[in-house]
Amino acid sequence: MRRRWAVLFVLACAPAVLFVLACAPALLAQSQAQTLDSSRALEALAAPIYQQLAALKGMTSPGHPPPVLLRSREDNRRFMEQEMNRRYSPARIEAERKTLVAWGLIPTDYDLRTLFLDLMQEQISAYYDPRAKVMVVGDWLPPEQQRAALIHELVHALQDREIALDGFISPDPGRGDQLLARQALIEGEAVALTIDFLLKVQNMDITMLPDLSNTQGLIATSAGGPMIAKAPKFLRDLLLFPYLEGVGFAYQLRKAHPWSAMSALYRDPPRSTAQIMDPAKRLGALREDPVPLTLPGLAPLLPGRTLVSDDEMGEFGLGAVIGLHLGELEGRRAAIGWRGDRFQVWEDGGGGFPIACLIMLRDEQVAATLAGHLRDFVAQRHPGLAAKMRAGGGGGATWSDGGHASLVDRRGAQVLLLEHMPAATIERVRDTIWRSRPAGPRR
Repeated sequence: MRRRWAVLFVLACAPAVLFVLACAPALLAQSQAQTLDSSRALEALAAPIYQQLAALKGMTSPGHPPPVLLRSREDNRRFMEQEMNRRYSPARIEAERKTLVAWGLIPTDYDLRTLFLDLMQEQISAYYDPRAKVMVVGDWLPPEQQRAALIHELVHALQDREIALDGFISPDPGRGDQLLARQALIEGEAVALTIDFLLKVQNMDITMLPDLSNTQGLIATSAGGPMIAKAPKFLRDLLLFPYLEGVGFAYQLRKAHPWSAMSALYRDPPRSTAQIMDPAKRLGALREDPVPLTLPGLAPLLPGRTLVSDDEMGEFGLGAVIGLHLGELEGRRAAIGWRGDRFQVWEDGGGGFPIACLIMLRDEQVAATLAGHLRDFVAQRHPGLAAKMRAGGGGGATWSDGGHASLVDRRGAQVLLLEHMPAATIERVRDTIWRSRPAGPRR
């Protein structure tokens, strides 16, 4: 599926529509009263829409729109399973599952692969296939929803003419947050440009809307169904992030620039979810790219443990992880000021997952606040350790329970979380990581 820090969410099958905007009535008002029950009829409808969307984007020679295929849910599932197998090995999916378990985001016995396929079958009503260069629309959709879905996928087809979508959103191990930001750029433009297209009938455009809260509310409520209803909250939020936050980013871009400015962002896209959630960090005069962080080799200090993943959470992931344990609003507040992070998840063979996570914040004050949230995070995750906490310098703390220990430590604008580490070596792990880092924030 879409993401890899990760979770493969619908990245496994290229950009896809998870909802039908609830803009179909506006589209019906401008379309012929006809029943679209064949691919040929959809292709006839697609041709002029494709050219109009290209004109909105400032593309002068977009060529012809791709063919349109109607497929059943079962056919879609087979295609998605093939794409998942092509992009992700069973070992990769298992590593993703263990990473989510380690952070407490899914139950320990969760069948992640089956969930992905079930969710995609339920939620994906249309998609553009950048390898076969075709648009696929669900044959179970009513005509007006086929039209609305078609517009969204035509935007993806135009994007593919500019940037080669399959490569742009290919899995990139170790850069999960950056990949989610790219997905948000692609889906955000597709949603926003569709809105612009539909508003054109009323002699309006998206910049005339005071905000997008209504649209984002519709997106959030449109992803319904038994599978997504029973999916863990983090996976639901992750599934919707590219649409909810992406359309907000595209809206802010369009308020300041024509749609043609998106071409420059394809060449130099946002590098973090922080830039998507706060567009000024990418679009403003004071651009704020993430600070690259690395962790040193820890294998000699963790004998008998196997490295599961080495990746980044980003502001979205950090806020989501903390929010699951301390409340969503508190999680978002805790992640504000994020500048970069790197985490490793290890497996100890006994069902435990040691975690090492280093986070860079905007300044020391923000780092101190995050350290406090992480102390509460550890206490909530391991309530039996509450009485065994030992306060440390800089607002840090250490917990030890027999053979395992956890700690939160802050130095300057950097915060270190070590969880479920061997008690005998946790201090050496901490010192090794700090010795590999400069003392102050890097800009």
